[in-house]
Amino acid sequence: MKTYIAVDLGAGSGRVIASCFDGEKLTMEQLNRFDNTPIELNGHLFWNVPALLEGIRAGLRAAVAKYGDTIASVGVDTWGVDYVLLDKQGRLLSLPYIYRDSRNTTEQMEKVYDIVGRRELYNATGTQFMTFNTIFQLFTEAEQEDSFLPKADKLLFMPDFINYALCGEIANEATIASTTQLINVNTRDWDEALMTKLNIPARLFSKPTQPGTVLGNIKGIPGLENVPVVTVGSHDTASAVASVPAKADTSWGYLATGTWALMGVISDKPILSDLSYEFSYTHEGATDGQFRYLKNCTGMWLVQELRRAWKARGEEVSFDELEAEAAKSEPFKYLIDADYSEFQSPGNMPEKIQAYCKATGQPVPQTKGELYRTALEGIVMRYRKVWKELEQLTDVKRNVLHMIGGATLDKTHCQMTADALGIDITCGPVEGASMGNVVAQMVGLGDLPSFDAGRDLIGASIEKTTWSPNQAGVDAWAAAAERWEKLCLNFK
Repeated sequence: MKTYIAVDLGAGSGRVIASCFDGEKLTMEQLNRFDNTPIELNGHLFWNVPALLEGIRAGLRAAVAKYGDTIASVGVDTWGVDYVLLDKQGRLLSLPYIYRDSRNTTEQMEKVYDIVGRRELYNATGTQFMTFNTIFQLFTEAEQEDSFLPKADKLLFMPDFINYALCGEIANEATIASTTQLINVNTRDWDEALMTKLNIPARLFSKPTQPGTVLGNIKGIPGLENVPVVTVGSHDTASAVASVPAKADTSWGYLATGTWALMGVISDKPILSDLSYEFSYTHEGATDGQFRYLKNCTGMWLVQELRRAWKARGEEVSFDELEAEAAKSEPFKYLIDADYSEFQSPGNMPEKIQAYCKATGQPVPQTKGELYRTALEGIVMRYRKVWKELEQLTDVKRNVLHMIGGATLDKTHCQMTADALGIDITCGPVEGASMGNVVAQMVGLGDLPSFDAGRDLIGASIEKTTWSPNQAGVDAWAAAAERWEKLCLNFK
C-alpha cells in the first residue's frame, strides 16, 4: 500500500487528507481540518499564513503517526490569484492580502485598461475580468508609494509558498499561474511585455512548472525527511477537474462547487472570439496541459455568509434544517443575481439579499428558509445562463454535467441544477480537489501512466449519484429565467 497526502486549502478552511492506494482503489481519510480565518490589520484583510502552516504541519505529523513509511509524497492545492513576496533571504515581506480586500476595485481595473486596452488584454491572456485578479492586485501594489515590489526577490502564489515552506524549493506552478491574468494564452508563459507596461517586475516570476513535478524532500517534520513534495494542479479547481470520472465517449462539462462555482469544459485550444470576450470567459490551465475554459460564478459563498450571519446572532442552523425550511418556501418568489457586486464582500448577507429584493421591486424574504432558497435559486440561475453560453461558445451540445465538491451533498441544490439545465447531473467525488491532487502526485511519481488513467481510477474508487431533470421543474426554471434575465438587465 502507498499513501499520498493532499493538502487542500480553501478560502474558508483547510484540510490534510491521506489517500491510500491498494492497487485498485483510492480511499480517503481526513487527518486534520482547520479554519482559514482572515485577520484585519489597519483596515485591510490578510491571510493568516502562520496559522495555516501550523494546521498543515499538524496534519502531516498526524500522517506520520498513522501511516509512517507508507507515505510516498505530499501535494498542495489552494484557491487562486493571491500571492506572497519574498526578499533575497527568502523572508516573507508581508502577510498576503485576501482577494476580497477593499484595495481590489473597479477603478484599478479601469486604470489598467487605459494603459493596455481591455480587448488587447483579453487577446493576450484570455482571462475573465475580475477585480481581484493578480494583475490588478500587483498593479495596485506597484502604484503605492511604499510598494514592496522593489524590495522583493520572488513572488509565490499561495500553494507555491506552502511548497516552499515545506521543502525549500521555489517554483511557480502552471495552473495557479494561469489564474493571474499575466500568462500569455498562446505561449503559456509569463507575458513580460504586459508586465513592463504595468510596472510589474518580471524578475519576480519563475518559469511555470507543470503538475507532476517532484520539487524536493520535506524539511523539519520528523518521519518525512525522505518524502518529496510534488506539484499538483495547485489551483484547487484544476485538481477538482482532474478528478472528474468522465467517460471518454461522452460530451461533458464540469461544475466545481465550493465558495466559488466554476463551470466549464476542457479545450485543447484557446477560444478568443468576440462572444468569448463579451461574455468574459477564462482560460485556466488543466493538469494535463489543456485549457479549462470556464466562467467563475458566485457559489456557496452566499449560503456560507447567510449561515455566518445567523451564527453571529446565536441562531446557528444546520443544512438539513435549511433544506427542510426551503422546501416549504414558494419557488422563484424572490430572484437575485448571485454575482451582484454588493454580495461579494463579507458581512450582513441576509440584509444584503433583502435590500436587493426591495430595490428591484420584489417581495422581501424574511425567514431563513426563504433566504436560503433565494440564495440557492440565484446561484443555480447563474449556472443555467453560463451553461447555455458554453454551448453557444463551443458549438457543442453536451449531454452530462459532472458536479464535484461539497455542494453535491445538498440535495436541493443538485435537483435544482438538473432542472435548471435540463440534463443529467452526475455528482462526485465530494473530495474532488483532494483526489485530483493525489492523481497528480501519482503521475509525477510514475504510479499512474496518465491523467486519463487517474479519471478511471477515481471512477472505480467512488460512488456516483445521478440527478435527472423533472419536466415540470424544467418548465418552471425556464419561466423564471425570463423574469430573472429582465431583472438582471435592468438592475446592475
